[in-house]
Amino acid sequence: MAWTTVGLVLLVVLFGALQYGLIVYALRDLMRRPSVRGDNKPLWALVILILPVAGAVIYATIGPTSFIPRSERPSQPQAPPPMP
Repeated sequence: MAWTTVGLVLLVVLFGALQYGLIVYALRDLMRRPSVRGDNKPLWALVILILPVAGAVIYATIGPTSFIPRSERPSQPQAPPPMP
């Protein structure tokens, strides 16, 4: 195999990994958010899936309208109450 062929195969594999990584990230973010712009999650999912790279980038820039709430974690372990 020529080096140009190896380079082309590597480029295609990297682009595919980027494409599917963006799709998975955008769909996961879409499912976790309580609301998105337009309040139409199925439409955003179609945009992400039909326009693989562009859809994920468009969703990331204009889609989210809410913050994902973080779980409450105590900063330090709670001490048991004192015994009377």
